[in-house]
Amino acid sequence: MEDYIRNNQEMLIIIYCFIILWLNIGYLREYKKIKKGLDEIASADELEINPYSVSLDIMVLIFNFFRRWLIYILAVTMTGNPVVLIISLILFIFSLYDCLFNYTLERLRKSNLLMYLAVADTIYIGVFVSYLFIWY
Repeated sequence: MEDYIRNNQEMLIIIYCFIILWLNIGYLREYKKIKKGLDEIASADELEINPYSVSLDIMVLIFNFFRRWLIYILAVTMTGNPVVLIISLILFIFSLYDCLFNYTLERLRKSNLLMYLAVADTIYIGVFVSYLFIWY
Protein backbone atom coordinates (compact mmCIF):
# COMPACT_ATOMS: atom_id res chain seq x y z
CA MET A 1 0.00 0.00 0.00
CA GLU A 2 2.85 2.35 0.87
CA ASP A 3 4.47 1.78 -2.53
CA TYR A 4 1.16 2.45 -4.28
CA ILE A 5 0.79 5.77 -2.49
CA ARG A 6 4.41 6.73 -3.12
CA ASN A 7 4.20 5.84 -6.83
CA ASN A 8 0.87 7.64 -7.37
CA GLN A 9 1.42 10.63 -5.11
CA GLU A 10 0.74 13.27 -7.74
CA MET A 11 -2.42 11.54 -8.95
CA LEU A 12 -3.76 11.30 -5.38
CA ILE A 13 -3.05 15.00 -4.85
CA ILE A 14 -4.88 15.84 -8.07
CA ILE A 15 -7.89 13.76 -6.97
CA TYR A 16 -7.85 15.52 -3.59
CA CYS A 17 -7.69 18.91 -5.33
CA PHE A 18 -10.64 18.01 -7.56
CA ILE A 19 -12.68 17.02 -4.49
CA ILE A 20 -11.92 20.37 -2.85
CA LEU A 21 -12.67 22.19 -6.12
CA TRP A 22 -16.03 20.42 -6.27
CA LEU A 23 -16.80 21.53 -2.68
CA ASN A 24 -15.77 25.13 -3.40
CA ILE A 25 -17.76 25.37 -6.61
CA GLY A 26 -20.79 23.87 -4.86
CA TYR A 27 -20.44 26.42 -2.07
CA LEU A 28 -20.16 29.28 -4.57
CA ARG A 29 -23.25 28.07 -6.45
CA GLU A 30 -25.27 27.84 -3.24
CA TYR A 31 -23.87 31.00 -1.64
CA LYS A 32 -27.05 33.08 -2.02
CA LYS A 33 -29.17 30.28 -0.54
CA ILE A 34 -26.76 29.88 2.35
CA LYS A 35 -26.81 33.61 3.11
CA LYS A 36 -30.61 33.63 2.91
CA GLY A 37 -30.74 30.63 5.25
CA LEU A 38 -28.47 32.37 7.74
CA ASP A 39 -30.75 35.40 7.70
CA GLU A 40 -33.77 33.20 8.43
CA ILE A 41 -32.27 31.59 11.55
CA ALA A 42 -33.65 33.17 14.70
CA SER A 43 -31.21 34.25 17.38
CA ALA A 44 -32.81 31.77 19.82
CA ASP A 45 -31.68 28.92 17.56
CA GLU A 46 -28.12 30.20 17.78
CA LEU A 47 -28.00 29.42 21.50
CA GLU A 48 -28.19 25.66 20.86
CA ILE A 49 -24.50 25.70 19.95
CA ASN A 50 -22.00 27.57 22.07
CA PRO A 51 -19.81 29.49 19.58
CA TYR A 52 -17.20 30.11 22.29
CA SER A 53 -16.42 26.44 22.97
CA VAL A 54 -12.92 25.10 22.46
CA SER A 55 -14.21 21.91 20.85
CA LEU A 56 -15.99 23.92 18.15
CA ASP A 57 -12.79 25.89 17.53
CA ILE A 58 -10.82 22.65 17.15
CA MET A 59 -13.40 21.23 14.72
CA VAL A 60 -13.30 24.42 12.62
CA LEU A 61 -9.48 24.41 12.55
CA ILE A 62 -9.34 20.73 11.54
CA PHE A 63 -11.95 21.30 8.82
CA ASN A 64 -10.00 24.27 7.44
CA PHE A 65 -6.77 22.30 7.55
CA PHE A 66 -8.18 19.65 5.24
CA ARG A 67 -10.19 22.08 3.10
CA ARG A 68 -7.55 24.78 2.61
CA TRP A 69 -4.28 24.64 4.46
CA LEU A 70 -3.17 21.19 3.34
CA ILE A 71 -3.38 22.32 -0.29
CA TYR A 72 -1.35 25.44 0.54
CA ILE A 73 1.34 23.25 2.15
CA LEU A 74 1.36 20.84 -0.79
CA ALA A 75 1.59 23.66 -3.33
CA VAL A 76 4.47 25.33 -1.50
CA THR A 77 6.45 22.12 -1.05
CA MET A 78 5.85 20.84 -4.58
CA THR A 79 6.54 24.09 -6.43
CA GLY A 80 9.19 25.64 -4.21
CA ASN A 81 8.16 28.99 -5.67
CA PRO A 82 8.42 32.07 -3.39
CA VAL A 83 5.35 33.64 -5.06
CA VAL A 84 3.30 30.55 -4.19
CA LEU A 85 4.61 30.80 -0.64
CA ILE A 86 3.53 34.45 -0.32
CA ILE A 87 0.08 33.79 -1.81
CA SER A 88 -0.34 30.75 0.46
CA LEU A 89 0.61 32.77 3.54
CA ILE A 90 -1.86 35.52 2.64
CA LEU A 91 -4.67 33.01 2.09
CA PHE A 92 -3.73 31.20 5.30
CA ILE A 93 -3.86 34.43 7.33
CA PHE A 94 -7.27 35.38 5.93
CA SER A 95 -8.71 31.91 6.52
CA LEU A 96 -7.25 31.76 10.04
CA TYR A 97 -8.80 35.15 10.76
CA ASP A 98 -12.13 33.85 9.50
CA CYS A 99 -11.86 30.74 11.70
CA LEU A 100 -10.99 32.67 14.83
CA PHE A 101 -13.16 35.76 14.53
CA ASN A 102 -16.24 34.90 12.43
CA TYR A 103 -17.66 32.33 14.80
CA THR A 104 -21.04 33.82 15.76
CA LEU A 105 -24.15 33.79 13.63
CA GLU A 106 -24.27 37.58 13.53
CA ARG A 107 -20.70 37.83 12.24
CA LEU A 108 -21.34 35.14 9.64
CA ARG A 109 -24.34 37.09 8.39
CA LYS A 110 -22.29 40.26 7.92
CA SER A 111 -19.10 38.71 6.55
CA ASN A 112 -18.45 37.84 2.92
CA LEU A 113 -14.95 36.57 3.68
CA LEU A 114 -15.91 32.90 3.21
CA MET A 115 -17.12 33.62 -0.31
CA TYR A 116 -13.94 35.53 -1.17
CA LEU A 117 -11.83 32.72 0.28
CA ALA A 118 -13.76 30.13 -1.72
CA VAL A 119 -13.19 32.13 -4.93
CA ALA A 120 -9.48 32.57 -4.13
CA ASP A 121 -9.10 28.89 -3.22
CA THR A 122 -10.85 27.80 -6.41
CA ILE A 123 -8.48 29.87 -8.54
CA TYR A 124 -5.47 28.78 -6.45
CA ILE A 125 -6.35 25.09 -6.72
CA GLY A 126 -7.10 25.40 -10.44
CA VAL A 127 -3.67 26.91 -11.08
CA PHE A 128 -2.01 24.30 -8.84
CA VAL A 129 -3.72 21.40 -10.64
CA SER A 130 -2.69 22.92 -13.98
CA TYR A 131 0.87 23.09 -12.70
CA LEU A 132 0.70 19.42 -11.67
CA PHE A 133 -0.60 18.37 -15.11
CA ILE A 134 2.11 20.34 -16.90
CA TRP A 135 5.14 19.53 -14.74
CA TYR A 136 4.41 16.02 -13.46
